[in-house]
Amino acid sequence: MKDYIWFIYVLLVILVFLPFLRIDLYFKYKKYKKFFYINIVLILWTLMMGLRFVLTNEAFVYYASLSIYPIVFGLVVLLLLAVHDYLEIKNKRILSMTLLVLWIINAVSVFTNTIHQAFIKVSYHEGITFEIFNEAPVGIGFYIHTLLSYTLLAYIFIKLFTYFFKEFKKNNDWVPLFLITLCFGFGIMINLIHLFVFEFTIDPTLSIFIIFMIALYIIFIIRDLNLISQLNNNQFILDHYREMYLIIDINGMVVDASDELKEKFGLDDLNKKTYQEITNIMNEKAIIYRDPKSLEQPFDKHKIYLHMKEERINLPLFKYSGRLFLFYDETEHQHLMNELNYVLYHDLMTDLYNRNYFEDYKKVLDSLKDPYGVVIFDLDGLKRTNDSHGHEAGDNLLICFANSLKDVANKHPKTTAIRLGGDEFLLIIENFKTFDEKNIIEDVNTLIKRKNNNKLIGYSYGSHLKSDDQKVSKILKFADEALYEMKKHRHNIS
Repeated sequence: MKDYIWFIYVLLVILVFLPFLRIDLYFKYKKYKKFFYINIVLILWTLMMGLRFVLTNEAFVYYASLSIYPIVFGLVVLLLLAVHDYLEIKNKRILSMTLLVLWIINAVSVFTNTIHQAFIKVSYHEGITFEIFNEAPVGIGFYIHTLLSYTLLAYIFIKLFTYFFKEFKKNNDWVPLFLITLCFGFGIMINLIHLFVFEFTIDPTLSIFIIFMIALYIIFIIRDLNLISQLNNNQFILDHYREMYLIIDINGMVVDASDELKEKFGLDDLNKKTYQEITNIMNEKAIIYRDPKSLEQPFDKHKIYLHMKEERINLPLFKYSGRLFLFYDETEHQHLMNELNYVLYHDLMTDLYNRNYFEDYKKVLDSLKDPYGVVIFDLDGLKRTNDSHGHEAGDNLLICFANSLKDVANKHPKTTAIRLGGDEFLLIIENFKTFDEKNIIEDVNTLIKRKNNNKLIGYSYGSHLKSDDQKVSKILKFADEALYEMKKHRHNIS
């Protein structure tokens, strides 16, 4: 055999073993496993092809040559089932059984060819050579085999072409569509030349199958599973990230996740899971946020706080991108920030909001277009209580009054209770429709009696309802004046 034939054969051997450099990728998801089995069959076929070149045993030459037919048909059947898995088309049992029966018929007919010569019109005899076998005329079995194989291949091509054409229209990713079309077109042309024009020494069907599987490896494995992390051999880095990560493809389907993320959220099976489905599962145990400033809800000690950052992954050659999501566990940080904010914005004695909170709240109030009401309170005789009964009694008085305001705030929607300092308190009622000074004061008095052994706490108050474009400072001034008038009136009476 000529040297260039051996060169081509060695090249095919290298190509057929190429996908096995990362054999683990075929087993990441079930829909890729059958492509692995196809590669196994291709290796056996390639090795048998090489043995045909060097062995002269008549039985081997005859039956090894015939075995190419069931091998090719079996590869086509496996490819159809593998493509169905990839495209998530359910393989019905009747289809699988029919294809299996056809393959068995094909194999039995081939290996009994010496009796009926349905495939090759030559029977086994001593002295048969590879050249004699190839030059023999073909029978009806050969044409049936060829028709069935090409029909199934056409079906496979249509399914893949339709799928990648939709991907092309949606994502402008032309490489998969080009590779599939080129492989099928080139394969049909070469096989037709081999069958009806010129017979190649190395069966072109084997070469086309190997090239086609390399194309699928590039499209399915490198593009769909590997993304940029595997492609650049960065898996070690990903595996040792301090952060949890999630990788998705261009269609929002999950490709991979860190072991810590899977363990923490019970993500045992990522197959056919979308990004939205995974985050819905995560939201049951975690609060996920992109900007810490967006965290408005009270700190939830029962949940994990994950600061999420997103990076786009662009693959060379493909007009295709995936996304890498990094999740930073900032639970302890948020817990600390919550405690600091609590100290900053709360009065430690009464547990009400303090003046710091009110100063920030004024900006919100000034931006409101709808009216809102305020009620300012000033307790009577706090100094006298401190002097007569001690500071502890005075503190208890303040706490009792503060708790009463807190309950009023909980009862009325959009109402906030604030301790401005000393014995001064403030209620802000944003829902002006429920603002009724009389009802609020009645609620305050009722709650004070309930908490203070049916005794009232003396206080003066003043209120005002916003009108027009009044600012907070002006509203508080009017409420302060009303409080002063009430205090003055009560002082005159006493």
